[in-house]
Amino acid sequence: MATFPLPLPSTQPEPQPAADLGGGTVATLRHATGLTPFARPVVDRYRRYQEAGETRDGLRTGVGFTFWQLRQDRETQFAITAPDYAAEDFVDATTDDLTLALWIEAAQADVLSRADVDGAPVDMAMGVTFTKAALTVVERGRTDELVLVRRPSTSEDDSGWLVRTAEKSFLRNKEVEILAGLLVQSAAYLVPLLTLPTGTVARVADGRFLGAWATRATDGTVTDADRQLLDADGRGAGAPIGERGQAAAPTTETIEEVVDGVTLRARTHPQLAPLAGSILMAFAAGAAGPLEPGARLQMSYAPYTLEATDEGGVLLVTTPDFSSPEAYRERTTDDLTGALLKQVEQVQTARKAGVDAAPVRATETIAIQSAALDAIVLGQPAAFVMERFEHDPGARALTDGTRRSGWSIAMTTAQTDEERALRNIDAGELQACDRTFGPYLALPVGSLLQFVGGELHAAHLVHQAKLDEVLERGEYRTMGEVLASGEASRPLFVDAD
Repeated sequence: MATFPLPLPSTQPEPQPAADLGGGTVATLRHATGLTPFARPVVDRYRRYQEAGETRDGLRTGVGFTFWQLRQDRETQFAITAPDYAAEDFVDATTDDLTLALWIEAAQADVLSRADVDGAPVDMAMGVTFTKAALTVVERGRTDELVLVRRPSTSEDDSGWLVRTAEKSFLRNKEVEILAGLLVQSAAYLVPLLTLPTGTVARVADGRFLGAWATRATDGTVTDADRQLLDADGRGAGAPIGERGQAAAPTTETIEEVVDGVTLRARTHPQLAPLAGSILMAFAAGAAGPLEPGARLQMSYAPYTLEATDEGGVLLVTTPDFSSPEAYRERTTDDLTGALLKQVEQVQTARKAGVDAAPVRATETIAIQSAALDAIVLGQPAAFVMERFEHDPGARALTDGTRRSGWSIAMTTAQTDEERALRNIDAGELQACDRTFGPYLALPVGSLLQFVGGELHAAHLVHQAKLDEVLERGEYRTMGEVLASGEASRPLFVDAD
C-alpha cells in the first residue's frame, strides 16, 4: 500500500533535460527523480511569459503552493528556482534544488486524489492560524494531538485553517497567524493537508496522520454523522495519485484562447478540455459582451465569469467553487472540472433514464423541507422524496427574482409545521453539500424520485393529468400503489445497469 502522506524523495537531486521556453531560450531544472510531471505547470507558466516577451532575471510567479523565480545563468538560459524553505528568510532566499517544492505539489495532489474532493489551494504566503498551545507543540516537537479546522477565509491572505490542540487549553488559546511557508520547515507533515477544502477537520499526533472528515462544525468537532474523507492510512473514496491511470500526474491541464490580444485562461481535467474550450470560445466570440473583468456567461448549468490577473492581458475564466457549501458561496476557481463534471453527469443521467435533459442552473433554487435540509446537512440517514413540478408562469421566480428549478425535496416523516416549512436553496449549494441529488437535476418536470440511505430507491416519470384522473376516482390507494400500477406514470432507469 502506498505510504501516506506521500514521502519526500530520498534520492539526490539531478539536472533534468532543459525545457524549451521558445525563441531559443531554455530553462534548467534540478530535482529528485519522479517529480517531473509536477514541474510542467511551472514550465508552462514561464513559456507564457516568454511568449509575452517578459522573461527576465528574477521573474517570480506563483504556481500551486510555491512562488517560483528565474535566475539568469546565460543570455538565453535561466534556472528555475524555488524558495529555500530551510533559510530563515525563505521568502527571499532561493535554491535551484526544486525537490522540496515539487514534493509539496505532489503530496497535496495525492491527498486530493485519495479523498476524491476538489481542493482549495493555499500558497506559501497565506496565513495559518495557531493557538499558542498548538504552536508550542509544533515548535518543540511534542507529541500532543493537533486538530486542523478549515473555516471560511476572511481575506485573500487567510487560508481559513485553524490549528489547535485536541485537549483545549483555556490558558493558551490566544490565536496567532504564521505564514504557511514556515510550516515546510517546522511541520512539513501538515503541509500536504492544507489543500483540503473548507469544512475539513483533520487530526494528527506526533507527526502521524489520524484522519480527515467533512463537517460543518467550526470548532473541529467530529460526529458519527460526518463523512470521513481519509482514514489513518490515507484511504478515502479515491486512490493514490500514482494508481490513477496517469502515474503521478497533475489532475488538470491549462487551456487558453487568445483573441484581440487578450488571453483567456482556465484549467480542467484533460478529458474535459474540449468542453471547457467551448466556454472560452463563447467568451471570445462575444457571447458575454466585451472581454473585461466581471463579464459573465451562463451555460447549461454553471455560470462562468472573467476575472483579472496580475499578468497583463490575461483573464481567468472562473466558476463557483463546488468543493463545499461555504466555498460555493464565497469563492470562485479557474479549475472548471467540478462544474463541467456536474453538467456532464446530469446529461448522462437523463440519457440513462431515457428522457430529454431539462437543465437546471446552479443558481436556481430547490425547495427543501426544513427537516429534510437538517438531515442532509447533518448527514443523517433518511428517506427523501424528490419531485419536479411545473410552476405557473407567474410563480417561476421568487420575490427577489431568483429562478425556481421546480424541484422539491421532502421527508414523509416530517410532522410539525416547522419541519415541513420550505427553504429555498441554490441547486449549486445543495450539490456542494451533498452529492446524492445533483446527478438527477436535469430530469424533466414530472420526475419523482425516492432515496433511501443515500441511494436512489425508485424513480418514475409522472403524467400529472393522468394522475389527477386516478385521484378523482376517489379510490383509496397509496401513492406507491398508484405508481406501481403504471396508470399515471412509467419507471425511469429500467434499462440502467
